[in-house]
Amino acid sequence: MRKLVLLLLCLSATPAFAQDTPPISLTEAFTEADAQNPQLIAARRTLDLSQADITIAGAIPNPQIAAQYGFGSIFTEQGSSQQVGVSQTLELGGKLPARLGLANSNYRLTQLQLSTLRWDIRAQVRRAYAELAAAEAQSRSVDLQISLVQRLVDIARKRFEAGASPEAELLQAQLSRNQIDIQRTQALGRIQQARTQLTALLGSSYQQEIAVKDKGLFDLSIDKTELVPKPDVPIPTLDALLSQAYNQRLDLQATQQQQEVARQQLNLAQALRTPDLQVSAGYQFTTYTNGIARADGIFIGAGITVPIFYNQNGEVAKAQATIEQSALQSTALRALISTNVRTSYQALATARENIRKYQTQLIPNSRDVLSLAQESYQVGKTGLTSAIFAQQADQQIRSGYLDAVVAYQSAWADLERAVGAPLAL
Repeated sequence: MRKLVLLLLCLSATPAFAQDTPPISLTEAFTEADAQNPQLIAARRTLDLSQADITIAGAIPNPQIAAQYGFGSIFTEQGSSQQVGVSQTLELGGKLPARLGLANSNYRLTQLQLSTLRWDIRAQVRRAYAELAAAEAQSRSVDLQISLVQRLVDIARKRFEAGASPEAELLQAQLSRNQIDIQRTQALGRIQQARTQLTALLGSSYQQEIAVKDKGLFDLSIDKTELVPKPDVPIPTLDALLSQAYNQRLDLQATQQQQEVARQQLNLAQALRTPDLQVSAGYQFTTYTNGIARADGIFIGAGITVPIFYNQNGEVAKAQATIEQSALQSTALRALISTNVRTSYQALATARENIRKYQTQLIPNSRDVLSLAQESYQVGKTGLTSAIFAQQADQQIRSGYLDAVVAYQSAWADLERAVGAPLAL
């Protein structure tokens, strides 16, 4: 087992892609995406709009100044009234605090929606980063298989040259070697696709040559990685994770905040039922006749709208319906959270057990079988077919191990997403 780990670690130091590729850690990827992701950049502008809505909600109606002065004989000879005055709308019923309450609630909702998007982008970055790590590991695995098959080709050539085997065996070994080249091309293509996906999430700062630092379990490393903890590390209980999810899921908090927004909308609708008071005051005078002022005086006035035909009934009903709808959405989301946490938890447990079996049984046994098969063929105890079957079985087990690691990281990412917070162990 120790020789196997050393061999794989040595191979991991010589990846199939360019050596000048700048590696990036998962933490660095999170930081870059948070600063440069186009969706987040656009979403942050929504906060500015919500902040402006608070300013608008706190606005007090401006006073209105009006003046009237006429020209012509009807004013100068008959002494018609002229006036200048000011009027002001006085909001009653608590409309100003109701508007501010609604605007502040909407701002808090926008903050939660932005945080939810940030968490979603973070989960996407984690998956894309793990996919790139898996693609690079697959490329290294193919390179390892190429070296093993090439050894088989060399053995077949020596046996053919020594007259111990027919040329057909050499051609069969070379055919097996050439078939792996197709897999290597596919592995390199997978790397480029994974790089493109991760680069898109990180924004425009990184180029296509991005590579990952964190290889971890892909190379049978026993060290803790940023992507996932070691498979043998205990994880929190299901009940603890469910409790954490109910307390920390941002989308659940956003749904609950939507209820608060609806309550503030109801408060505003009820406040709007109270009519506003219009007050006015001014100076009024008649025009001059023969240089003598006829009359002048000061006036005051007040007016109010009588809510006979409409009294915000629609707005009140809409707000009440929204409160009920938000409560139902919150209940449905809690049920969905429970399902997501439970399924992710079960998938994680299964993936951890599969990795343990691969690391402790399947991979070591497969490598021993392959080594014995090649040695037996080399000394003529078995035919080439047995050696090729052993090599193909080893390749399938290696591919299965990579699939198990991807499943483990996917389950870990799903569990973090279901809980709504990083699971630091």
